[in-house]
Amino acid sequence: MPEQDNKQKMKTISFTLPAELLNLAQVYAQREDRNLSSVIRLALKRLLESEQSK
Repeated sequence: MPEQDNKQKMKTISFTLPAELLNLAQVYAQREDRNLSSVIRLALKRLLESEQSK
């Protein structure tokens, strides 16, 4: 059941990306065998962690 608990904490959002950036993210996701949402979450997490360490 922890998986269900985690899903309940997720929120769906909508945003725009340049087509080329979306394409790069999709290629990365496929190469890493991840879904696009997890790639975006990872990228955002890394960005925010990097900003905190400044």
